[in-house]
Amino acid sequence: MAVKFSPLNAGWILVLVYAVGLAGFFFPQTNAIMNQLVWVNLLFTLIILLLFHKKWNQVFVASVLLIACIGFLLEVVGVKTGYIFGFYQYGPTLGFSYWDTPLMMMVTWVTTIYTTRQVAEMVSKEPFLTSTLAALMMVFLDFFIEPFAIRHQLWTWNSIEVPLHNYIGWFVSGLIIQYCFIKSVKFSVNKLSLPVYLIQLAFFIALFLLKK
Repeated sequence: MAVKFSPLNAGWILVLVYAVGLAGFFFPQTNAIMNQLVWVNLLFTLIILLLFHKKWNQVFVASVLLIACIGFLLEVVGVKTGYIFGFYQYGPTLGFSYWDTPLMMMVTWVTTIYTTRQVAEMVSKEPFLTSTLAALMMVFLDFFIEPFAIRHQLWTWNSIEVPLHNYIGWFVSGLIIQYCFIKSVKFSVNKLSLPVYLIQLAFFIALFLLKK
């Protein structure tokens, strides 16, 4: 009997993928291999997530493409000027770059904006409150991503510590994008959104605690 590819099954596949990644980063012998697969995992996660999006239309597709482009341009401006997030540079881990910014950041922005919006909408349907909760979840996730990103050369900061500027920039930009996204396109719950957010959060918290 064929196994039905449901959100539950997809969630367990992602749990397995991230568990393998966690184990791979734990052992120094496999760190280099895991670094090369970071961008593959990010892309795979977004593809699996969007497989369970129910309402595909021109407005949604245009919104996703716009989020990807805006997120990428924010990163470009951030890298070039330091105004948005502080002064930082990307490393080689995230793959091909343009204007010193990995194209894979488009995937990261779409995944993060999409999942945090959906989780926030489980708490509130009021646009500004939903946007605020989603932006706070983005910052919370980023707090645990930062140590991993620095250790594995996703990006590096000019300062010794991650600047407060970075988290403020994430919150403000996230709030604005979320609000515009929520006001421009409506869609039903993607049952994989909460699992994706929790799996990624658990993955980076585990690495944060293990210092790997």
